[in-house]
Amino acid sequence: MSAANLVPGSSTRSSPGPGAADAVLVAQDVVVSYGGVRAVDQVSVSVERGAIVGIIGPNGAGKSSLLAALGGQVKRSGGAITLGGQDIAGMLPHERARLGLARTFQTTSEFGRMTVFENLITAAEGDKGASLKAVVLHPRQTREREQAVAARAWEVLRRFEMEPTADLYGRELSGGQRRLVEIMRCLMRSPQVMLLDEPMVGVAPHLTGKLIDDLRQIRADGLGIMIVEHALEVVRQLCDRVVVMAFGKVIASGSFEEVVQDKTVQAAYLT
Repeated sequence: MSAANLVPGSSTRSSPGPGAADAVLVAQDVVVSYGGVRAVDQVSVSVERGAIVGIIGPNGAGKSSLLAALGGQVKRSGGAITLGGQDIAGMLPHERARLGLARTFQTTSEFGRMTVFENLITAAEGDKGASLKAVVLHPRQTREREQAVAARAWEVLRRFEMEPTADLYGRELSGGQRRLVEIMRCLMRSPQVMLLDEPMVGVAPHLTGKLIDDLRQIRADGLGIMIVEHALEVVRQLCDRVVVMAFGKVIASGSFEEVVQDKTVQAAYLT
């Protein structure tokens, strides 16, 4: 697949998707510009509760820039973003996270010098934190919160069969385990939507199936997931809807079977 084969879509605007009315995360006509280049060009997407939406496309299509705009890591040049009906377009990443928008990155970001258990605890404490004043004036409430966070961490570890790794340091984990720790860190904050940027990178083939099953389980709990992924077989198995990007635009949206049969997609991505 070469850049010479890429063709932009015929439309400059895109619909958020068939479930936009029921979506928890909605982006409408989002634009991200780097200098004079539009990496994301009036893209509209949505994620419903209990659904996995895949974002695919060739390198340089704007997929990661879209996730960064949704997560707040880069500023959008235009467009609207809402989470649970609330406008979050002007919010900082940590403010969006507190409202229930969690994100992972292409490069894992676990704390290598902390144990897996400590990684989970830190993720939960990042939500509200514990001030010295609170510890001194409200020791009982502080202790109860610490106990609740620890119980939640063990619950998440058991759910993903990661209890044996609780005392391992982040740097001792395999690529697949690190990816799973990142997802577990997101879940510690009880998000509404998770944005996953190439979660299968660095995951051994024999662990890919487990991670797929884990993400299906998360979907079954009612969370919305948006996933950028190059492995089309993973997208086929996981995603309820697939959005295809090229040159910063959405060129197709639908089921996996529908988009891979689309002639524009075939020309832009699959040839």
